[in-house]
Amino acid sequence: MSFQSKFSKSAVAGASEKWTHNLKAVTKRRPSIPDVKQELNEVKCKMPSNRDIVGRFLGLFGELKGRQDWITKISEELLKLWDKMNFPFLSKQQVSTKVDKVIKSFEKYRKRKNEEFAKKLTHLFDITKTNGNWLCGEDKELYRRQIESGGQTGYTTEKVAPMSMIHPSKRPKRQSEPSTSQVFASESSSGEKGNSSSNESDPETVPEENSKKRKYHSTKVAAKLVSNQSLSTRKASGVLQSLSEEGVDVPTPSQSGVWRRVISNAEQVKNRLKEVISEEKFCLHFDGKRLGSKEYQVVCLKNPTRTLHLGILPCKSGSAEDIFVQLQALVDEYNAWNSVMMIVTDTTAVNTGRKNGIVVRLQRQFREKGLEEPQFIGCQHHVLDLILRHVLDFFFPTKTQTPNINYKFIDEILARYDELQEAYSGMAVIPERENPGWRDDFKFLFELCESYKFHQMEEQWPQIKWRKLPSLHSARWNSRGIFALIAFFLLPTWRDQLKVVCNFIATIWAQAWFSSQHYSENVYDELLSAISELKCSKAVKCFSTNWKQEPSLLDVPRSNIVAGRAVKLMEEIHATCKTDKYLNSKFINSNSQILKT
Repeated sequence: MSFQSKFSKSAVAGASEKWTHNLKAVTKRRPSIPDVKQELNEVKCKMPSNRDIVGRFLGLFGELKGRQDWITKISEELLKLWDKMNFPFLSKQQVSTKVDKVIKSFEKYRKRKNEEFAKKLTHLFDITKTNGNWLCGEDKELYRRQIESGGQTGYTTEKVAPMSMIHPSKRPKRQSEPSTSQVFASESSSGEKGNSSSNESDPETVPEENSKKRKYHSTKVAAKLVSNQSLSTRKASGVLQSLSEEGVDVPTPSQSGVWRRVISNAEQVKNRLKEVISEEKFCLHFDGKRLGSKEYQVVCLKNPTRTLHLGILPCKSGSAEDIFVQLQALVDEYNAWNSVMMIVTDTTAVNTGRKNGIVVRLQRQFREKGLEEPQFIGCQHHVLDLILRHVLDFFFPTKTQTPNINYKFIDEILARYDELQEAYSGMAVIPERENPGWRDDFKFLFELCESYKFHQMEEQWPQIKWRKLPSLHSARWNSRGIFALIAFFLLPTWRDQLKVVCNFIATIWAQAWFSSQHYSENVYDELLSAISELKCSKAVKCFSTNWKQEPSLLDVPRSNIVAGRAVKLMEEIHATCKTDKYLNSKFINSNSQILKT
C-alpha cells in the first residue's frame, strides 16, 4: 500500500529548503580549557594568559579542597613567576583579588555562555607594578614585548646575569638567589638557540661576596622636616632628594619610609608623655575648630614648667555629648585623671552648661572615680572679649543678627581705609616700648593702645603704622578694640562718641588684656570699678558671673590661649595630612622639643 502526499512536489521541495536554511550550519562549542597540573612558575617562562589561570584553577581540584586555598596557591605561584622574570609585582592581596576576579568570571561562564569571557581567555594576566623598581632596562624591554605581542615574543631563562650589568644597590643579597637575565626572541624558532646559550658559562659573573650591600637611608632628618617645618612626607622626601642631587651628603628615604617614621615617632612620644603626666600636675585645655566638613578638638595640658599637646580629636559634631565622649577616651588613654587639677576653657554654652556642659560632665566623671573634681576657670581673654562686646553694643546699638561686627563706623573704615590713612597727618614720635612678644592682631591692638595713651597725655597726634584690617567675625579676638581705635584716629566725626569707649579700651581693659593672665587680686577690683562707671548692666553681669575670684590651684595663665595656639598648629599641618590618624601623629610629634627639657 503506498501513500501519496497531498502537497505537490514543488511545495515539498520549497518547505525542505526552508527547513534546511533554518538549521544551524555549525554548532558552536565552548572553548575547552585544559587542566594545568604543574605549578605556573615551573612550566611558564613568560607572562600567562587568563586561560592558564583558569586551567591551573581546574588542575587544583584534586589537590586542595577550599576555593580560597586554590586562589592563594595560584597567587603564590604567580608571584614566584614574576620574581623569576625580574618584573616588579603588586602586593599579594592585590594579586589574590585579580585571580579571584578571573575565577568568578569563569564560574559565571560555566553556568551561562558568555562570548565576552571567551574572547578574554587569550588576554595576558598582568600583575606587574609598572611604576615599581626595575632591576635593568632589559626587564622593561621584555615586559614591553610581552604586552605588545600578547605573550608571543620573548621569554626568560635561569641563566645567571653578569654582576657588572646590575647596579650594586640592586644586586641580590644571597648567592643562592641569583638574578636572571632575559633573552629575547623575535620568532619561536630562536627559543632553542637562546636556551642552548644559557648553558654556557659567563666570564663576567662576579661572586656575590664582592658586591656592595644596599645602603640604608635614615628617615630621621626627613621626619624632623615633617614635624618641625610642617612639610608633607612627599615634600620632605623631595627636599632631601634635591639636596642629594646637588652634592649634599644627606639620606634620601622614600615617602613611605618617612610616613612610617612619623607614625613610629608619635608612638614613642606618646609613651614619653604618659610618663611625664604620671609624675606632674597639670591644667587641662581644649578648644574646637571646624575644618572642611568635620569638627576637631585640640587637647593640651599645661603646668608652670611645660605645655603638652595630647592629641586632636575628630568629633561627629560640636555637641557637648560628642566632644565629651572623645575627650574622656583621650584622658583614659593617657591615664591622666590623677594629674588634672584645673580646667581652663572658653565660656561658651557647650563648655559651661550647668547641667550637661563639657566641664560639668568632666567634673562628674572625676567624682565617680573617687577623685577631687578639678577647679574650673573660664578663659579670662574670652570674658574680656565678651565685656567689650557688651560695652560697644551699649554705646553703639545695632539690630542685625549677623555673625559679623557691623557698627556704623566700621562701614566707613571699610569703604575708605586707604584714603583715610593718607588723610591722617599725625607726626609725633611715640617713645619706644618693648613689645612683650605679641604678634598679628595682638601687636596691632597693642600699638593702637599705646598711640591713644600718648595722644591723651601729650595732646599730639602720633605716627601710626597702619596694618591690615582684622577679621569682622564677632568671635575674633581684638577686632572690636582695633576698629574702635582706628575710627578714633581716622574718623574725626566719631571721636566724641568713641572717647569714652576708647578710654576704657586703652587703659583698664588693655591692662588686663595684655597681662600675663595669672591670678591677681587687684585686677578684679579695678575692672569691676571701670565697668560699673560705664553703667552697662550686661557688661557688669557678664564680668561678675564669669570672672573667678578664687586663687588658682596651679600657677598657670587663666587663659585658653594655649589651646588657641594649638588650633593654629592644627590648621597648619591639616593641609599636609590625608587621614585623621596622621594628623594626630604630627600634632603629637610637636612635643619632641618640649620633652627634651
